[in-house]
Amino acid sequence: MDTFTLCGLIMMLVLGPAVGSYTCSVVYRLPRGRTPFECHAFCGHCNAALQPIDLAPILSWLMTKGKCRYCGGEVPAVYFVLELLCLAIFITYFLHFSISEPFLLYTSYAVFVAILAAIEWQQGWISSSIYGYALTCVMLARTLAEHTIYGAIKGGVVMLVLVLAIKRLAGNKADPFTKPWVWWLTLL
Repeated sequence: MDTFTLCGLIMMLVLGPAVGSYTCSVVYRLPRGRTPFECHAFCGHCNAALQPIDLAPILSWLMTKGKCRYCGGEVPAVYFVLELLCLAIFITYFLHFSISEPFLLYTSYAVFVAILAAIEWQQGWISSSIYGYALTCVMLARTLAEHTIYGAIKGGVVMLVLVLAIKRLAGNKADPFTKPWVWWLTLL
């Protein structure tokens, strides 16, 4: 193993769980109508501000056995799983793409899909803003892969037509952005 790969793996061992920790705040805050940027990390039970030792991804969950250090409230296992999943995503895509544009795009997309899955699993709904981010990543990936923007434009036009048709048929009562199948049709 060369020095670049070893240094990259060490960087992914830090970066993957750190991004995973951030995804946990996204999964907690978006369904509650909060932005992931509004304040420091806190316990969802007692609202205690988390200290740096509480924010060590993966390790802090293992050290506290999935409990809040302040109130003893249970920290959902999905947060631990998300941190592990992001670690696996970062290492896998680094080994496949190294540090490159495809690495950034595919890693971003995989993290967004992980956020979607976690919100759906916990809350039973998915935020339309997350679909927008995922759609942007897919459109950028298509543009890079095809070396042209026409595939991304075609997908955007198909999406717009479908959304307008659904709104028209439903009498403007439906929100097509909450339907996963509508977003995935842009991959046509």
